[in-house]
Amino acid sequence: MRKIISTTALGISWGFTILVFYMTVSAVIDTEFFSNFTSAEFIKDVICAAITGLGFTVPTIIYGNESVSRGLQVLVHLGTGFAIYIPVAFFAGWIPTEAGLLPVVISLAISVVFAMLVWLCFSLYYKKQAEKINKKIFEKQKNN
Repeated sequence: MRKIISTTALGISWGFTILVFYMTVSAVIDTEFFSNFTSAEFIKDVICAAITGLGFTVPTIIYGNESVSRGLQVLVHLGTGFAIYIPVAFFAGWIPTEAGLLPVVISLAISVVFAMLVWLCFSLYYKKQAEKINKKIFEKQKNN
């Protein structure tokens, strides 16, 4: 239960962090980005960011189940994340549907690449942590 609560909090935090990053970059690129931005749109974006964050972090609990293959763990994790992200992104207006098919495809491709890069960074981080832990265990066993 504690793991689910901490993962939930982490997911919401990540969703908010990505939203702030996106809005900051958008405001730098387009100084008029916030000129027509309403409170209702902001609240919708915040709720959608929290849902998306949960969609990508809560399924990471699967990585604790060692009886499931690594490939299936990744598929469940990212598959769930994208199954939640895509409809939420369309609802939130994060996907530029009014611009035509090509911008929609490009936007989705960028989202997939971004999510894969985030996943890769976390994967490499946890691999490095595991190597450090294993090295310490080996050193302790060697010294005894």
